[in-house]
Amino acid sequence: MEIEGLPEELLTEVIARTSPQDACRAAAVSPPALRATADSDVVWSRFLPRDLPRLAENEIPSAPLSSKGLFQRLAVQPALLPGKLVSMRLDRVTGAKCYTLSARALNIAWGDTLRYWHWIHVDVAQLQCGEGGLCWLEIRGRIQSKMLSENTAYTARMVFKLTDAPYGLDHPFQEALARVNEDADAVAAGPPREEDVLLPRMRADGWMEVELGSFYSEEGDDGEVSFNLREIEARTLKSGLIVWAIEISTTV
Repeated sequence: MEIEGLPEELLTEVIARTSPQDACRAAAVSPPALRATADSDVVWSRFLPRDLPRLAENEIPSAPLSSKGLFQRLAVQPALLPGKLVSMRLDRVTGAKCYTLSARALNIAWGDTLRYWHWIHVDVAQLQCGEGGLCWLEIRGRIQSKMLSENTAYTARMVFKLTDAPYGLDHPFQEALARVNEDADAVAAGPPREEDVLLPRMRADGWMEVELGSFYSEEGDDGEVSFNLREIEARTLKSGLIVWAIEISTTV
């Protein structure tokens, strides 16, 4: 029997057990009957998280979206959560929830002048050298474990830029980690040795990112995941760092 000859209920169950990416492929290349099933609300409602966080007002159009339309909207454009300091998107391949913690959502402790400002639709924090400035830097963020997708591997990255004339930032961080619950061992910490140093990389959007660590969100996890980036030993003045956010995305 050809697959399109199967009962609609069975086709729906088969496609719903795949992934959003597979459903899109089926809709693109399949006969009309199978395409309709792959695009159906029944299938795409299964790809949406059961516990989709409440979004900030006006983040989703007032006109009702289909389940597929809502998924595609959240996969293409992150949506702000209430408070507008954290945004969420869905991974277009797996449907897992991913988050961006803006600079204002982070605990940024540096012994110098800190300035928040709005730059090209995002709030950033800039480290500026001031009179009597100190020479240490620590950036911390945290998120509740229950906000993450279950049984999913995540990686946390800090997104940043440098000004045209940065200084004091050429020393490696003593600690970069992601920690599941405060009393647990660090899942990933670095760079303790020179060979473990993770260098920043340039992104397609013009920002740079550096990996803080990876962790696994298990089923039924409680508590929180915390992230930390610290340099306190170089004892040199620092300036020229612009922090946009910490991103928590699925590990490729």
